[in-house]
Amino acid sequence: MDLLIIPAFIAILLIVPLLAIALLLYAVPIRAAATLIWNADRKEPSVLISWGCIGIRSTGLGAGRVTSFLILNHPILSRTGPAGEAEPVNREEVAGPEPTPQEEKRPEPGDGGTFDISELVPVVHRMIGPVGRFGSAFWQQSRFEEAHGTVTLGLGDPVLTGEAYGFYWASRFVLLASRIDVEMEPVFDRMVLELDITVRVKVVHPLLVLFAGLALAMDPATKEAVAYATRKKQGVTGA
Repeated sequence: MDLLIIPAFIAILLIVPLLAIALLLYAVPIRAAATLIWNADRKEPSVLISWGCIGIRSTGLGAGRVTSFLILNHPILSRTGPAGEAEPVNREEVAGPEPTPQEEKRPEPGDGGTFDISELVPVVHRMIGPVGRFGSAFWQQSRFEEAHGTVTLGLGDPVLTGEAYGFYWASRFVLLASRIDVEMEPVFDRMVLELDITVRVKVVHPLLVLFAGLALAMDPATKEAVAYATRKKQGVTGA
């Protein structure tokens, strides 16, 4: 009997934390906020994904993008630049001089460097079901919370700008009832579009979306699509 105590104790130590994590993933929603600031002086998209007291925020574009890991909304770790950015490579040093038109090899039909639509269509067709099931699970667990901000709009024509502004006011009460509180500022003397908008959504039960994601990843159609894309990528790289 004593020999069973140690394995049982180890099993409890493994199972209890997993159950606790699963319970938290089921009970604590994931929240996402996307902000777009777009004007003549500043073009800055920002995405914040948070779960409980931890989160990830990405702000900016291209090489100026800043990605931060947050705890209690305070940045702990930050990284500048897009993920996986590679250093520029001198093609002549790696592959030698470019081939002349007479030496250039043309891809044969079915070559790994080309995408044959007859091969691609069956792969896409088999992915419709798995992707649809994941999309359905994600949609069922997602909830729109709110949108707010301002839009500065000028269409270059006072009449058209006035019509757009009137349409906005006609639909404003419907928008407010849908938790969309966006102010419009009309500009009648020039053409302009400036945005400062934030949209917030949440995933009510992340665990169910995680299960759907695992089912999608393990589906034979997904594995086949990944193998097909990898094979074609290797064919393009090696061409």
